[in-house]
Amino acid sequence: MIEERRTPAAAILLGLLATGCAAALREPRPIVELAGGAPAADLAEAAELLSRAEALFAERDLEKAGTAAGLYLRAAAADDAPIAALLGAVRADVWLTDHESDPGARGRTAAAAVEAAQWCTRRRPADPACDYWLAAALGVQARERPSTGLSALPEIERAFEKALRNAPEIDEAGPDRALALLYLRAPGWPAGPGDPEVGLEHARAAVARRPGHPPNQLALAEALRAKGDAQGSRAAYGRALALAREMTDRGDRDAPDWVAEAERGLGDR
Repeated sequence: MIEERRTPAAAILLGLLATGCAAALREPRPIVELAGGAPAADLAEAAELLSRAEALFAERDLEKAGTAAGLYLRAAAADDAPIAALLGAVRADVWLTDHESDPGARGRTAAAAVEAAQWCTRRRPADPACDYWLAAALGVQARERPSTGLSALPEIERAFEKALRNAPEIDEAGPDRALALLYLRAPGWPAGPGDPEVGLEHARAAVARRPGHPPNQLALAEALRAKGDAQGSRAAYGRALALAREMTDRGDRDAPDWVAEAERGLGDR
């Protein structure tokens, strides 16, 4: 695994500061091709595949998550498949991109996440979850392929803002959290939309919606640090650490990542 793990919202901007001109969005491959060419499942089989994928991905294990991504896509290839199959594939591939050690594997899973998210938005253009995960996928792709960063920025901002308008509570106030990190980490005008003040507003909004979710406290800590409030930042990192440790004790598979991020934030003091 890579040394520094990140949640999707925390990962979205790390590749965007580099210049480049590659297109962030291209025509996605057919879902059957994304799934490895296996025959499309019928609806009954798709439901079974989706259930198996959910169980495997819940383990947060690299090999199992990779298998889950393939199962999600096989389910998604069925006629009238539930949109949860495509969303699951995006989530699994974003997670894999954040946790793989091999750069080539990270690039492939990031690209696959974007393609699955594009199909999600095509099948369900009004579904805010599709917009949210498209933006997250574009972010990890930009990190792995910095040349796509400039073209990704407006797409990421648009998709997260659309998700915020239509489903602000999704992913534990994910749209506000993600927009906070976008405005904190993106270059400022005229190169990009970066604005620490706006980032702080979104971070506070995420905490107001879901104060008990550690990544929201982590985003607030970063925003306060960017504004020069060292004491407030340290307090937010401390809250994130306490919450994440409690969740780790309860068996949450994502919480150890948040513990590590909070500890890094406190250690930077």
